[in-house]
Amino acid sequence: MNGDTPAPKKRNWLAIILGVLLLFGMLAVGCVVVAVSFFRQSLEITENITAENAKSEFDAVLAKFPGQQPLIQIRDGRPEVVPERASQTPTQTTLTTLHVIAFDTDEGHLVNLSIPFWLLRMKSGPIRISAYSQGWDDRGVSFRVEDIEKHGPGIIADVTRPGEGRVILWAD
Repeated sequence: MNGDTPAPKKRNWLAIILGVLLLFGMLAVGCVVVAVSFFRQSLEITENITAENAKSEFDAVLAKFPGQQPLIQIRDGRPEVVPERASQTPTQTTLTTLHVIAFDTDEGHLVNLSIPFWLLRMKSGPIRISAYSQGWDDRGVSFRVEDIEKHGPGIIADVTRPGEGRVILWAD
């Protein structure tokens, strides 16, 4: 053999690694943009709303589910699952959205948040409700998304804190 054979190609590993890192960086930025966009579309804050207007918003939500007890109630200062509602026969209705409406008495803000159930279904393990600042201990109350789906559309929680505000969670 003489010296006419071509030299083996050199691979530029540094360029490949930088290209892959750039791709992952662009994907991460894209995910952040999508998450922020989704959150902004799902959240609505109304400022300087009166307590009467907020009450009418809450009443409109409760009117959708006449006579229905919330799945979770505050009893003796602690959240608990209502046994009467927990023992109901499971429903076959597929839930699409978890809604939250909250009114802050001090600030005069009404917040509406909608979370799609497909996103909640991605959560593994129970959803825990507890708050040290509210005087609840770390055991609080926990439930699974399946528990909400089992009960179908309806009020999940309706909590009023005198002087602070009110929150209603419901599923449809």
